[in-house]
Amino acid sequence: MDWLMILQKVVLSCIITIGWCLMFTLPRRYIIHCMAVTALAFGTKLLMVQDGTHLAIATFFGAMMGSFLGVRYAQRYGLPPKALIVPSLICMMPGIAAYKAMVSMVQIGYFGFSMDLFIIMMHHFFEAIFVISALVLGLSIPGILFYRRKPIV
Repeated sequence: MDWLMILQKVVLSCIITIGWCLMFTLPRRYIIHCMAVTALAFGTKLLMVQDGTHLAIATFFGAMMGSFLGVRYAQRYGLPPKALIVPSLICMMPGIAAYKAMVSMVQIGYFGFSMDLFIIMMHHFFEAIFVISALVLGLSIPGILFYRRKPIV
């Protein structure tokens, strides 16, 4: 994957973010900050996947970096952090893996049980679950560090 393809995917993810910002009725002046969070998070994920990192680990670090930037913007501009972070990271959801798991499940129901189809279904299912878990953990770590009521130590 060359740099032009990575840039194209980052720009397309920013367009997705604009749509989610409009659906969440985010004020217009904060959309650019959401796009910056998306570019950092999705770009980090793409670069790590291109470098050979597993998709779930790359998603975790991309979501965590985007979440740190979103918390920074939220503190600076007085907006709830989740209002900036959630629309920015929705584009990292594992839609293809979840879709393939569902198709395999439907094929098992239609053609009958086959160990090969079951293995394919479980592979895609666990891939989707791990990526979603990585998104949740990456999204929550900055909140845990910055918004604690008690000190860590």
